[in-house]
Amino acid sequence: MKIWMDILSPKQLLLFTSLAERFKELGYSILLTSRRYIQLDGLVETSFRDWGIIRVGEWGGGSLEGKLRASIERMRLLLDVVIGERPDLCLSSGSPEAARIAYGLGIPHILISDTPHSPVNRLTAPLSKKILTPWVIPIREWVEVGASRNMITRYRALDPCFWLRGFNPDRSVLGNLEEGQYVLFRMPETQAAYMKAGDHEFIELAEKISWIIGDMKLVVLCRYVEQAELARRILGEKAVVVDRMVPGASLIAFSAAFIGGGGTMTQEASLLGVPAISIYPGDLPAVLRFLERRKLLIHLRDPRAVIQIMTSLFKRLDAIRDSWRRRAQNLWRSLEDPFHVVLKEVES
Repeated sequence: MKIWMDILSPKQLLLFTSLAERFKELGYSILLTSRRYIQLDGLVETSFRDWGIIRVGEWGGGSLEGKLRASIERMRLLLDVVIGERPDLCLSSGSPEAARIAYGLGIPHILISDTPHSPVNRLTAPLSKKILTPWVIPIREWVEVGASRNMITRYRALDPCFWLRGFNPDRSVLGNLEEGQYVLFRMPETQAAYMKAGDHEFIELAEKISWIIGDMKLVVLCRYVEQAELARRILGEKAVVVDRMVPGASLIAFSAAFIGGGGTMTQEASLLGVPAISIYPGDLPAVLRFLERRKLLIHLRDPRAVIQIMTSLFKRLDAIRDSWRRRAQNLWRSLEDPFHVVLKEVES
């Protein structure tokens, strides 16, 4: 059997290469496709260059019209690749192009996702044969975007469990940084269709944080060139601004604390036992609400509250890190290996 997996983001790159590795061990043939996208290009061309990922089409930028035109063009180009490769099954994490092509060619599409709130799922969920999702996500959230209840199978794990199980952090990513001597600040996905907040307010928050962490460094992970340019202009020498994709889990694992405006790296920090603060500007998705209940995440919308919490945290950082790590270890003991759930659905 040949399984086609379409990759649209760094998270999906980690998810589907981890799945592909295990499927290959079982004798399955794998087709990996992706797109040209600033957040993906560096990883695909370096750390994942041996995977033979076929890049088709490109990201459409920050505007709705640009995203739509890029999706239409990508679907046209991707169709020829899929017809030539003739896969038996398609897996995606919310790829409108993959779901539509699979549906049009009669290829079963399995949606693996922890973000029913993402706008793309109104296009992908109704076209899917199955939806695989973490158990903490209410079924009604999938029904609201067009799924039927009998399509949904849940696994007792969070999505980063796919690639963090057995994970060993790589110290080579540190460069000039010292273990435990920096705070990681992940900028939000401000150019996503669902995001209404701008870069400026988050970078000003990063500037305030840089003043309260003492001799530690602040490392700001930017998603786009525009974010990085603005961050350098405002922060100057107060922070290390990173404008390329790096192995995030290792950088998180060696950090003193994590502040994130997105979902995936925030989950990684929680699962790795690193004190994590979410500055996600909207209502928290279900998986982050779960981590907040488990006291592995603090969600704060008010920048003043972030400063207060960071000031309090750094007064007893070692004790907080120890308790955070213990809670993370307890959570891991209650989780299953989600690959077995995916395998069962693929085999059926």
